[in-house]
Amino acid sequence: MIAGKEEIERQKVFGRDHFVYEENSYFIDVNDDSERMWFQNRIGVPNYKWFQEGTGDKHWVLYNPICFMPTKNWNGKKILKFNYREFKGGRLEVPINASSCCGMFSWVTLPEGFQIGGLFNTRGIKDMNLMFAGCVMPKGFSLGDHFHTKEVEDMRYMFYQSSVSEAFDFGKIFDTSHVMNMEYMFSECRIPDGLKFPERFLTAQVTNMDHMFYESVFLGKADFGDGFVVSPGTNTNDMFTDCMFGDEKIDNKYNQDFNYVKSRLS
Repeated sequence: MIAGKEEIERQKVFGRDHFVYEENSYFIDVNDDSERMWFQNRIGVPNYKWFQEGTGDKHWVLYNPICFMPTKNWNGKKILKFNYREFKGGRLEVPINASSCCGMFSWVTLPEGFQIGGLFNTRGIKDMNLMFAGCVMPKGFSLGDHFHTKEVEDMRYMFYQSSVSEAFDFGKIFDTSHVMNMEYMFSECRIPDGLKFPERFLTAQVTNMDHMFYESVFLGKADFGDGFVVSPGTNTNDMFTDCMFGDEKIDNKYNQDFNYVKSRLS
């Protein structure tokens, strides 16, 4: 059973952090080694390791070292990155209690046939900054059926410099209704022909689209959907500057004109 807000606040007074695992609540003093080990044994992950996030809400998390490795992003903040050298397939699970996926798959080439899988549940994640930056995705790569984004607030640089694969799929529940910042989200990205933005790719609340598609290459058509709009006052500085439509470079008089680009790609 998951604890209510009152109990979570009460436990904070005693210095205990709230962890949810398989729909059950646990309260742990993360500074107490014996409590940490008790929790690991209780949920059956004695070989997992502890890590404090440098991004998102800076939670203490438990992660599988076969799946992830601690490193730093380009701002020097501590992150957990996909351990592509050690991971040989199997269960890929978001670190327990994570609030951030910042840089998680950045600048790696994912192997053919790789999928993040049904156990990769991003419920509760708030920060996806740089998550797939520089990532080369295999054909047909999908974010899956448990890639929750409804609580995400930051998608800056999420697909920056990535090679989005042919037949890429955002998954069934990709929802940007709480995202405020999409700065450089698809900048310098190769966008395949026929990319369809999901129904819940909503942008009315976004305040920053600065350089969102800067120097990106559209290899064909793209369907932005009806939820992708630019609200008055949104920062659209260089939103489409130096974009390519196949071999044709955008006339930069349209570099902030979403309606022109949308019609050009439809």
